[in-house]
Amino acid sequence: MIEIKDLEYKYSIARSLFQGISLSIESGHISGLLGKNGEGKTTLLKLIAGQLLRKGGTLSVAGEDPTKRQVSFLSDVYYLPETVNVPKGVTIRKYFDALSPFYPNYSKEMADQALEAFNLNYKMKITKLSQGQQKKAMIAFALSLGTRILLLDEPTNGLDIPSKSALRRLLAKQITGDRYVIISTHQVRDLEQIIDHVIVMDKNKIILSKSIGEITDQFTFRPVVTSDTPVYCEQTISGKMGIFAKEEGDESDAYSTELFFNALMTNQEDILKHLNK
Repeated sequence: MIEIKDLEYKYSIARSLFQGISLSIESGHISGLLGKNGEGKTTLLKLIAGQLLRKGGTLSVAGEDPTKRQVSFLSDVYYLPETVNVPKGVTIRKYFDALSPFYPNYSKEMADQALEAFNLNYKMKITKLSQGQQKKAMIAFALSLGTRILLLDEPTNGLDIPSKSALRRLLAKQITGDRYVIISTHQVRDLEQIIDHVIVMDKNKIILSKSIGEITDQFTFRPVVTSDTPVYCEQTISGKMGIFAKEEGDESDAYSTELFFNALMTNQEDILKHLNK
């Protein structure tokens, strides 16, 4: 379990970001961390990874306190930022060989599979690759480490369509009952097929943490007809799509993360009231 209670974080004495946020995440899920720019998603991931130190409250990650930065914890958590700086001339093999010994669950087999899926090889010099290829190399490394906690910050930015599909397949193999995968993303459509838990931040607070099943238990996602009164709707190329409070007998499990997020930002009170009743 990842347990956050009354967490506080400040950039400086005068500039506070988090004031008493709380969150619980169970293992065995791929969680999507969503929010507008500037909400603190990257900061939250870094706090979970132990790269930043909280100013107040409690934070427990799989039974460990990240602020203590114990070797047992640091070797079992990996945070992949949106961009990674790599020294010039370093090949993929040299990069993997230099850093993988710090992670006891590193899998050469998984590294091979990921690189092959992304059409990369160990001889390639990372800084000679395109931005998208560099991103794929770093993702391959992250997936090969076998850490219990995997934190990815905007992993699909810069990836082409086949690579996004490959990433989804590789991530689906990662999740087991004792592992945590948290992905911060604005590209929700890229990862919607594999995310089964949604965390939403607004005004530097966590306003929602629900499984997709909990959301579809309360809401139906479908096209809007003239007589409908949706909780939220928006125009698409194929017509209006809406979110409706689920009624008895409605067994649809259709779902759209983007539509739900937009609804939450527009009609937060009603959406949360339905979910929390």
